[in-house]
Amino acid sequence: MIDSPGSTAQQRDQKMKVVAHHDEELVQLATRIPLRTARRLKEFCMRNEVYVQSFVRRALAEKLAHMRRSAPRQRSRA
Repeated sequence: MIDSPGSTAQQRDQKMKVVAHHDEELVQLATRIPLRTARRLKEFCMRNEVYVQSFVRRALAEKLAHMRRSAPRQRSRA
């Protein structure tokens, strides 16, 4: 598991160094979601011992990759 709330501070620091080394620069994303969805997200992350930020980053990356793969190919007019 990449991130988990149960990790010690030293383990988290070490993992963050590795992630920062391999990841792109991070930007803050603020969005409004329904309260029920936010509660379900938090509950899911707590049960699975994963940070919300990690879950959202992975979910966005997976969704974008899936959309890119399933997008209809456009033909060039060259």
